[in-house]
Amino acid sequence: MIELAATTVPPSLDASSAWTHWQLDPLTVLPVVAAAVAYGAGVRRLARAGHRWPRARAVAFASGLGALAIALVSPVDAYADVSFPVHMAQHLLLTLVAPPLLALGAPLTLALRSTSSQARRRFLLPVLHGRAASFLSRPVVGWALFVLVPFVVHLSPLFDAALRNSVVHAFEHGLWLSAALIYWWPIVGSDPTPRPMGYPARLLSLFLVIPAQSFLALALYAAKAPLYPAYAGLPEPWGPNALAGQQAAAVMMWLAGSFAMVAALLLAASAWKREDDARQRRQEEREDRQATRPGDPSGAVKGSPSDSQSSIPPSRL
Repeated sequence: MIELAATTVPPSLDASSAWTHWQLDPLTVLPVVAAAVAYGAGVRRLARAGHRWPRARAVAFASGLGALAIALVSPVDAYADVSFPVHMAQHLLLTLVAPPLLALGAPLTLALRSTSSQARRRFLLPVLHGRAASFLSRPVVGWALFVLVPFVVHLSPLFDAALRNSVVHAFEHGLWLSAALIYWWPIVGSDPTPRPMGYPARLLSLFLVIPAQSFLALALYAAKAPLYPAYAGLPEPWGPNALAGQQAAAVMMWLAGSFAMVAALLLAASAWKREDDARQRRQEEREDRQATRPGDPSGAVKGSPSDSQSSIPPSRL
């Protein structure tokens, strides 16, 4: 077990000391770089084939990888071991920022469009149509994972163990990120899923996350003593301020979590309205085409003023 020692505790957090504590772990850096390279290669293959990939999706995916890098490579990761508010900021990046941005990048769609038909049939489609993907795409499964993982981590020995053991800490990060990706992928809806989620289900799911997050934040804030001995046992200036840091982290969870969910609710409602408006326009255009008299060069529509006036009821005059 790798214990936090006094010699490894970073100095007091300020603008000068923070930027000297980067965590350039190859096991963290290489997957982020590999994802960026693979995504860029897919975009280039589409361009060579004469197809244009939306720039907004590429920007969203790059921003998601940037959020991952800030959470896991920057000084945020170094100070997360000694400061609960910084640790909370890291978790928020891993659950509320990076996953929806990565989902907006539609990497599965890019992979389906940029790979060969043989690769799609042998590798991609079996995974997308498999039982695991079908189960994880159920709205209740994603919601349960997204809500329960924070409770399990914060209200069990796992959180404190992650502060003392680097392997457990890496497992905790993977747990946060995996649960968030499973939750946000059907919510964002940029990629094909075995069980597409309708907008009413998306809005309900987002809304029900808010009280769950608020309850956990209240439990952390109301605690009369630090919940995690690894924080309380640190030397100055960290240990003596462990309870205040715990309360600040709880407020951060409540405010940032509520803001993110409300913003997602508004964006989902706006997307629903745009989709309904587009569907209504298509329906009206289809009805207009069906109502147009075949062979009539004027394009007159049945029941329009170009028909005989006797077709209009007197009550409408």
